[in-house]
Amino acid sequence: MCFLLVNWFFPLLWTTVFIKLGNCTILDSKPSPTPHTFRFQHPQKCLRNEFYNLNYFQCSPCNEPGDGDTKELQPTADKFSCHCPAGHISVFEKSKRWPTCNEICSNATKPSENCTEAQLPSTQCSFQYLNSSTSGSIVLTKTNSGSNSSDCHSCNAAYNFHYQDYCIANTLLQPYLHYNAFWQTTIKLRSSSASRLHFGDLKFVAFFCLALRNDSACQELANLCVLSHYSLDKHSPCSPFLLTQMSDVVIKYAHAGEQLRALEPFLFYKKGRATRELLTTTLHLANQTELQIFSTTYDLAGRLKRWGPFHLEQLNLCPAQRAPTLGLQQQHQPELSCLLSLEQLIDFASRDGNDNYHNLYLNFSSNWSYLLHQLPVLIETLTAENQRSQAEEWQLVKRFQLISAYPRDNRMHPILPLYEDAHKLQLYRSLRYVDRVELKYNVQPGQRLGLPLLRLSYRHIEITGNASLTQLYPFQLRIRFEQLNQSGTAKLLLELALPLLLLLAFVAALLRLQNLRRRRRAELCQAINLLELLLQLAANVALALLITALLLLALQASMPQRLAVLIYPACLLQLIFLAVHLRRASQLELFLIDWERPRSSCEGQRLNLDSSSLCSSVRTYVAESSVSAWRILFTANAWIRLSCAQRYSSLVQAFVVIAASQLLQHFGKSQGLSYFLISAVYVVTYLLQLLLLRVLQSNPLQKFVDLCSLANISLFSLLEPGYGYYIHGRSPHGFADTDMSSMILQLQREAQNMCGRRGLLIDSDKQSYIILPPRNLRIYLDRLLLPFQRSRDGSMSQTLLYQKEPQISSIDGQVERTSIAYASVNRFFCAFIDHAIKDMDYIIKEKTLTEKLFNCEIENYLTENKGTFYIDDALSFSRVLLLGNHLHIFVLELLVLLSIYLLTSSLLLGVAIACAINMLMRHIFKRWVRRNVSRKTLIDERFLL
Repeated sequence: MCFLLVNWFFPLLWTTVFIKLGNCTILDSKPSPTPHTFRFQHPQKCLRNEFYNLNYFQCSPCNEPGDGDTKELQPTADKFSCHCPAGHISVFEKSKRWPTCNEICSNATKPSENCTEAQLPSTQCSFQYLNSSTSGSIVLTKTNSGSNSSDCHSCNAAYNFHYQDYCIANTLLQPYLHYNAFWQTTIKLRSSSASRLHFGDLKFVAFFCLALRNDSACQELANLCVLSHYSLDKHSPCSPFLLTQMSDVVIKYAHAGEQLRALEPFLFYKKGRATRELLTTTLHLANQTELQIFSTTYDLAGRLKRWGPFHLEQLNLCPAQRAPTLGLQQQHQPELSCLLSLEQLIDFASRDGNDNYHNLYLNFSSNWSYLLHQLPVLIETLTAENQRSQAEEWQLVKRFQLISAYPRDNRMHPILPLYEDAHKLQLYRSLRYVDRVELKYNVQPGQRLGLPLLRLSYRHIEITGNASLTQLYPFQLRIRFEQLNQSGTAKLLLELALPLLLLLAFVAALLRLQNLRRRRRAELCQAINLLELLLQLAANVALALLITALLLLALQASMPQRLAVLIYPACLLQLIFLAVHLRRASQLELFLIDWERPRSSCEGQRLNLDSSSLCSSVRTYVAESSVSAWRILFTANAWIRLSCAQRYSSLVQAFVVIAASQLLQHFGKSQGLSYFLISAVYVVTYLLQLLLLRVLQSNPLQKFVDLCSLANISLFSLLEPGYGYYIHGRSPHGFADTDMSSMILQLQREAQNMCGRRGLLIDSDKQSYIILPPRNLRIYLDRLLLPFQRSRDGSMSQTLLYQKEPQISSIDGQVERTSIAYASVNRFFCAFIDHAIKDMDYIIKEKTLTEKLFNCEIENYLTENKGTFYIDDALSFSRVLLLGNHLHIFVLELLVLLSIYLLTSSLLLGVAIACAINMLMRHIFKRWVRRNVSRKTLIDERFLL
């Protein structure tokens, strides 16, 4: 028992020391069939009887213990494999990594009991022969076993396959003939070699790799898998790799004769949780500022062409531009992009083409250990899952190529001479090249690097008869550093702060709905109330998402690109809310109450301004209490101008943000910090504008209230049937139609308290009110306007109000009915405000602190005949104007700016679109208000500015 514990203790101890030396993070306690980190050993350190394993970058003995009788094995000339020496027969068995070397008796100086009787070739041979033995193993001989002589130049095609210099028995290839079903074109681009239009040699490559464990054949099989664009077909060259290296073993990839072992080289990463954990691996590098990447390049036949330091210039297809450099100190490098002509792509395919297959490794050292960590490659065009944001669904690979070409069969077509450029269009049927390369680094707190990820996107080009050598195709290459600082903070914000904000948004929407239900006097479950809930919820959710995004930017807890899932929906929700809200606000019921009484008329005494034009023969209709049109028109136009005024300037916002961005570019700040600073500058500029305009500029809302008092006109508006605003503009002097000197004298008397007060209450200056009118007010008002509405809609029926009037022309009748309707409405409101209607009255009170805080009305005395006027010192009627919706407008502008900036990386375009939306919104809202004022106040639209 003690001996067993010792045998287990030391291997575990050395494994722990090795991991500690490499500073690697173990992601899963389960052993991985495809390792990712290798301890690098130089081939020169290999001993005489060792070969260099390119899959693990280490020296391994050819005569491994426990692998059968392999003492005769010798390293090959390149030291990348082992083989039997001359004078031996190689016997391949399924259970062994290497063949068994049986000495030929005639070749032995002292034949042993285990030697094999066989003929030695007398001359240079043309073939090597592969046959099956009676025990089921595969025997490789130099002479034809079916011949009695030492024949090594014949291969009977009826019983054998001929591949390169091998003569292979038909029975050996029987389990691999299914690869013939994989019908996909391939090439060898060298003009001197014969073009192969299909994977014709695939069965042979699979046989040498899977049956004979030939390393070069396995490398070639991996390259064919890459050439097929990692085809998932059952008979593709990728099937044995998918079977043994993927996390989910799919039985459909297995065939008779194939063994379920971890096939080398390694091409695939396991999907699922292992992928996510792999991409979040932190590598503790000794030198955090220097990044070294090691690369290996193989040709199509599986031979190693090059290994050594990797530079991005090796992936650069732009001929006249230099690729970015690697290193943490170069985090802010511009993106490389260019347009490549079809001729350039064909030349590149002819030069490199299908003969370069790359693997990348992060090269780092720690505590005298040199480690290589294989870099994952994400081919976005490989599967639909690779284009999604969920890393668990990605299929990562380990090998890639820059360009692949598929030849054209020109046997049936005339071939142009080589000296003509157009002959290049006849070389290939199609091309596939990488059009976007992105090397992404995750930078952890303390500038610790995460595992880099190489993202590739391929473009397929069909070279048809209309193709031209001058056609242009894009190419992009960039390095992106994704800061993952305070990822725990981001998780806390997204898991705690965001749900809390969304909960508050929902509660606020419910409170708003309850308040609107009471104002509308409707049931809670009506469709209009549910739509109102969704509308308010949209605005609140948009604000919650924006606050969360700004917090993430402020704490540098997430990359700006990841905030798109917060910014884009918030922008859409805010746009929908603001469009519906402003449309509804512009369509409120609006009435202008004129308190002026006529001081003269043309039928009796002359007016103050004694002019013959005032009493001309033009027919006029004067009601019992005629009103002055110019004061009404002036007040209506002032209301329209006030409706589209704003508390801040979008142009100032744009100017300051652009100036700040130029300053950020001068200092070279990171991308995440620039997003935060731009957002912060936009918010601070907005707040400073509100503060400065409040201090330096008089309140435009109060100026409008004063204007109403000077014009002797009150404004009565209803946003809902049971909710609205009232501005008491009744002049304390009783009249407003006067000359300038009299008006100045009236103002002086007000300043000296020598007259009444402007307020609705005696000895009060309170002129603005939130009103909950009696429930019968709306019914009575509709009755007054019914004759006018019928006339405007084209109805010629007469009501009792017009039965005593003579028949007149249609135009004069319309004017008369408008004048009478306006006089009736004006007379009604004057009586209502003066408490002169017995069955319709109101009380005046102040809101409680709770009502002011939550913008609601709790203790109201609303009945059928009695309403409530709440004193409104905050001038809340601004909520139906742009002045009162400045926060919603600002939120929309900021969301539009961030959305466009995230989408296009152009701050100038984002600022321009935000300003354009603001200007367009003001223009549309002004048109809506203008039409509504004309319709509701009975003023012809031609008199409105």
